[in-house]
Amino acid sequence: MYKIIGLLPVIFTIGCAVAEPQLASTSVKSVAPFSQRDLQTPFPSKPTPDGGFSVQEAKQLLEFCIELNNQDDRNKEAAKEIKDSQFNANPGNWQIEYDSRNPVNKQWNMSGGDSANNPKENGIKPFNNAWLLLKNLDAPKQYAIAIRGTVGEKTSILNDALVTTIPADTGINYPRGRHLPIVFAATPYAELHLGFANAAFALLFDKEKGILKQLKEKKLPADAELFITGHSQGAAIATLVHSFLYYALTDSSDRYVLKQHLRTKDVNGIQLKSYVFAQPKPGNLQYAEDFGRIAKDFSYVINNDLDSVPQVPLSLQTPTEAIKSIVHDNTDTGNSLDSIIFKTLNFDIKVIERIKDHLAKVGADRIAKLFEDKQVALDVDYFKGVSIQEQAKAVSLNYTLAGQLIPVFGLKKGGCLYPMPMEEKDELIQHHATSYRKLVVDQIEGAKTPGCTQ
Repeated sequence: MYKIIGLLPVIFTIGCAVAEPQLASTSVKSVAPFSQRDLQTPFPSKPTPDGGFSVQEAKQLLEFCIELNNQDDRNKEAAKEIKDSQFNANPGNWQIEYDSRNPVNKQWNMSGGDSANNPKENGIKPFNNAWLLLKNLDAPKQYAIAIRGTVGEKTSILNDALVTTIPADTGINYPRGRHLPIVFAATPYAELHLGFANAAFALLFDKEKGILKQLKEKKLPADAELFITGHSQGAAIATLVHSFLYYALTDSSDRYVLKQHLRTKDVNGIQLKSYVFAQPKPGNLQYAEDFGRIAKDFSYVINNDLDSVPQVPLSLQTPTEAIKSIVHDNTDTGNSLDSIIFKTLNFDIKVIERIKDHLAKVGADRIAKLFEDKQVALDVDYFKGVSIQEQAKAVSLNYTLAGQLIPVFGLKKGGCLYPMPMEEKDELIQHHATSYRKLVVDQIEGAKTPGCTQ
C-alpha cells in the first residue's frame, strides 16, 4: 500500500501524458480536427425555462462590460475627438437604473476629465471596483448587475495579486479580528481567492453604493430575472456575487432583509443567471463544485484560449490535497505497517495545511488593515448579536474556473478580427472586452466577418 501512495504523483503525471495517434493504414484520409471541434456551433439564440446558453444574452451582457471596462479608452478618444469608437457600448433597449461610478448618471458611454468619469477615481473602496444595475425596457422583469474589471489603479491591481485563499463561509474578516458568517459556498473545504472575495464583499455591503442596498431600494419584481456579468477581475467577482445571492435568497431567516426568494420548480421567485467573460479563477475545486451544483444551466464562462488572464491565479495544488481523502479514509485500517504509513501521511498533511493556513491568515489580516486604512464604510448591521465564529482553515491553492465553459479561440495577433495596432505592442490584445465582442459574434453566433475567413 505504501508503494502505491508513494507513486500517486507519478501516476497522476502519467495520466496527463499525450499519446501519439496510431493510424491503422496509410491510406486513411485525415480529417481536419477543427471541423470536428466546431460541429456544434453556432449556439441556440433562446434559452429554455430550465436555463441554457443564449448567444443574444451573452452579447448584450458583454456590452455592459464594455461600458464599464472601456471608460478610460473612451476618455482618450474623446480627447482626440474620435467618433464612432469601438469602445462605445451598445445598450440595446436597456437603461441604467444605478451607476456606482456616478449615482445620478443615466447616460451610456460617458467620458470626460472629471473624477466621476475617471476609472482611477470613481470606484468603491478599497479596490476601486464599480458596478451597474440595469433594466430591460423590452422585458421589464429583466434586470442585470454588471461589475467592472481591473483598472490601472494600484489597489485594483493589488486585488488581482492577492492569491491566498479564505474559507467560503467564514473567511471575511471585518472589522479586523471578526470573521463574518457570509456564505459563498456550503461545500466543505470550499475556498475563495482572497482579493476577489473581499472585493465582492465591499461591492455587496458598501453603505451607500452597495449591491444589497440598491437591490432593496429598487424593489425588483418578485419574479424578476436577474443577470450577473463581468469581464476580467469583474468576471471572478460576478461569479462570487452570483454565489452570495443564491445563498442569500435561499436563507429562510432572510438575514439581509431582501424580502425575496429564489425561483424553484415549485415556487415563483427571482431567477439568477450569469454570463462572465475572461474569468480568472475565483476559488478552489470545492468552490467550483459548489457553484456547479447551485448554478447548473444558469451560469456560463466565456474564455479565450489565448487569453492569459483565465489561467491565473496559478493552481498550486500539492500531492497532499490529492491524497487527503485517501489518507483520511484509510487511517487506522489495514495491518500495522499500513497504519503507520497512513498516520505519517496524515501528520504531513496537517503540517502543510498549517503552513498554508498561516499564510492565508497573514493575507486576510493585510486586507483587513487595508479596509481600515481606506476607511471603508460597510453595512454589517446584519450580523449584530451574531457570535464571532472561529474561522475555518484555508489550506487549498487548487484554483479552477467556476461555471460552464463556452470557449472562443483567439487569433494570433488578433488576425483580421481584432488586429493589433501597427508597430505597437498590446500585451492584452487577447483579453480586451472588445476582442471578446468580435470573437463571440464570429465564433459563437456564427456571423462570420466578411473578408475574414478562418
